[in-house]
Amino acid sequence: MLSHCANSQCSKPFLRLGQGRLFLVEATPRLEMGNSEPVYARRPPRRMERYWLCDRCAQMSTLVFDQQEGVILVPLQPGVAHATITPSVTKETA
Repeated sequence: MLSHCANSQCSKPFLRLGQGRLFLVEATPRLEMGNSEPVYARRPPRRMERYWLCDRCAQMSTLVFDQQEGVILVPLQPGVAHATITPSVTKETA
């Protein structure tokens, strides 16, 4: 279960689903060095991991999956956090 913000610099506790941003990431098996086949002989069961960013951290950053590092915190580009989608409005003429 989630207990706090995924940002290691933040210690805000996870209290409600309605706050912040929740991430669901499929964890992949680690590969042996020099081998492109998974360590498991059979296809391993899917393992899902959950991460959460508090409201403040989610406005400035997001989480992405990196093959070498795993899940990492990445800053958002300026203007992305507050971007809104404006629906197109059409006027009907009678």
